[in-house]
Amino acid sequence: MRLERLSCLTWLAVLVLPWVAAGSALEPLPSKNDNYGESFSFTVDLEDGTFISVGLSITNLGPGSRNGVCRATVVRPGKKPWSPQVKVDSDEWSYDKATNTLKMGPCTLHAGTGTHLSVPLAGGLVNIAFAEAPAPLAPPGSEVVVDNSRYRHEVLLPFTPAKVSLKLPGSDTLLELTGGGYGDHSHSTVAPAKLARHWVRFRALRGEENLLLLAREGFDGGFGPVYLWTSGGTPQALQRFELRRKEDAASKFAGWEANLSGEGELMTLRSTSLLLRNAPVQDLGLLGSLVKPVVGSPVTYVMRAVLERPGQPALPGVMEVTLDEG
Repeated sequence: MRLERLSCLTWLAVLVLPWVAAGSALEPLPSKNDNYGESFSFTVDLEDGTFISVGLSITNLGPGSRNGVCRATVVRPGKKPWSPQVKVDSDEWSYDKATNTLKMGPCTLHAGTGTHLSVPLAGGLVNIAFAEAPAPLAPPGSEVVVDNSRYRHEVLLPFTPAKVSLKLPGSDTLLELTGGGYGDHSHSTVAPAKLARHWVRFRALRGEENLLLLAREGFDGGFGPVYLWTSGGTPQALQRFELRRKEDAASKFAGWEANLSGEGELMTLRSTSLLLRNAPVQDLGLLGSLVKPVVGSPVTYVMRAVLERPGQPALPGVMEVTLDEG
C-alpha cells in the first residue's frame, strides 16, 4: 500500500472528526468538499476491564481525495495502550452493497444478522462480533450547520452484546472476551477546527443499566447535539452542560467533571481514572504548526467515570472529553 502518499494532515483529520445519510447502513457517501470526513466508529467495554475502539474513516483533507484510515485502540488493565493503524489510498477501500461490507485495506466491516469487524494490523488481531445489525437513528440535534457546511451523526448500535477475539503483537494467545458494544456514523464537511469547542461523551455499556450521553458546545456558545439515551427508551434532548477540569495532586491525574441539565434535573459526570490521552497534533512537534490551522490542536481524554443522577445510584462507564489545547 502506498502509505507515503497520505500526509500527516489527512491522518490527523480522521482522528479528530467525532471519533444521516441515505442508503445502506455502512455505505459511505463521499463528498467533493475539501473538508469532507466520514467515520464509522465502534467501542466495546469488556467484562475484564479491557477497552477497545475501532474506526474506519474517509477524508479529503490532505493531498488526493477519498483517502482512508483503519485504526484501533486497545487498553488492557495494567498494560500500555496498543494503537495500530493503516492509511490507504482511494483505490484501496471499497463498499459492496450486495453484502453490506466495507473494506478498508486489510480491515473489514460487515453487517448481516449481526455486525462484524476484523482488524488484522501490526502483527495483532481484533475481531469484534456485535449481536445486532445496525439500526441507524439520528438523535435530537444530530445535524450541525456551520456557515455553509454540515456535520451529521447517527447511532448505528446503541446497546448490544459483543464478543471479541484479541491477539496482541508478540503473543500466540488468542483472548476470547465478552462485554457491551456501541457504534456510530458521522459525516462532515465542516473544517475540524471549527466544529466544536468541546465534546463530552459517556457510554455505560456493561451491567444492568445501559446509557449513552453525547454533548457538544459550539464556538458560538450554543449547545447541540446534547442528549441522554437509556436502553429501552428513546434519546432525550438536554439543554446544556458545563465542563470543568479537576486536578488531583495525589494521583497527578487531570480529571474532568461535567454538569448537564435537562427536564428540570441536574446530572454530574465525573471521571475516576485515565485510560488514554490522545494528542495527535502535539505529538507532531514543529510539524504540528503546519496542520493546526485546519484541524486545531485537539486532545481526547478517555476515562473511567460515573454518572450521578438525583435519587439513583452512580452509573459507571467510559467518558471521553475532546477539546482544543492549542
